[in-house]
Amino acid sequence: MNNFNWSNRSLEKHFNLFQELAKHGWRIELERIDQIGNGTWWTDEETGLPIPSQRNNRFGDIPLVTWSTYVYPPKTEDWIEELNASFDSPMEAYEWLAPRLEKYVNEN
Repeated sequence: MNNFNWSNRSLEKHFNLFQELAKHGWRIELERIDQIGNGTWWTDEETGLPIPSQRNNRFGDIPLVTWSTYVYPPKTEDWIEELNASFDSPMEAYEWLAPRLEKYVNEN
């Protein structure tokens, strides 16, 4: 389906599914969320470096950037709640989403 050679076959399989669904009107989005904007990280005034919020991320275990999935069936403006989740990386999101999305489509 793609115009290049995949070296990651698992990712290729995920994207084949995503592309096939997109052809049928599904919309799949991956949103990049800056946790400084969400307040889980702050910017140090002196250094400009990010530091974890001491109120809700004091150990810095929430990544500086997270990713959220949104899947919209054809001809709808509402995403599917059970296919919405947050992740530390796009790969983690794809690996979680692909099997659930395939199962959702096959059941509905």
